[in-house]
Amino acid sequence: MMVGAHHDDNELMAGTIARQVADGWRVISVVATGAQGSDDSPVREAESLAAAKLLQIECVFLRYPDDGFNDDEPACQTMVRTIREYSPDMVITHPPADYHNDHMAVSHCVLLATKRCGGRTYDCGGEPCAPPRLYYSDAWFVPFEPDVYVPVGDQLQLKKQALEYHQSQLPERGDDDMVAMEMVRARYRGIEAAVGYAEAFRFVPRLGQRRVAELLT
Repeated sequence: MMVGAHHDDNELMAGTIARQVADGWRVISVVATGAQGSDDSPVREAESLAAAKLLQIECVFLRYPDDGFNDDEPACQTMVRTIREYSPDMVITHPPADYHNDHMAVSHCVLLATKRCGGRTYDCGGEPCAPPRLYYSDAWFVPFEPDVYVPVGDQLQLKKQALEYHQSQLPERGDDDMVAMEMVRARYRGIEAAVGYAEAFRFVPRLGQRRVAELLT
């Protein structure tokens, strides 16, 4: 499960999504904002659905106000119910330090929800499920220290196409539009990981969910 604040956020991980789908994973893209009644809501949802069709994933729209998501108790309860409905093995969302308030609020909300989803004492609807492993995705414009890199060179064109479905966010194409910036970042992360292009993530350790690896490998 990918949980993004806005309609184009999860497609920034489209290379990883494509690899997961190719490996047989079911992938759910949760979009937190995009309130019904706003002028661009139908357009943005249509763009997300088109990208989802390309990537062969499913969309869930929570439709909270854009640029106004709050990590309050009702929103956290909605996130818990969403996680319980799909019972994912893994959730990926924004890091806690980000450039956009919606991103940071969604990150905190998801962190709480992935802890609470398994507790029967947390009664907000839905059947409790095993807490999923949590990862933070890369962030623009702020420091981010990854510990997981996913090679995406073979998925790069598919990623570009998925991002280009969000035409409402690409009014003027140039060196600093979303697609161009993401290609630069993918190359930069690829250099760090000694591959052509990569996407970067950070594992969120918890008791009983630490990663096990051979010493010094």
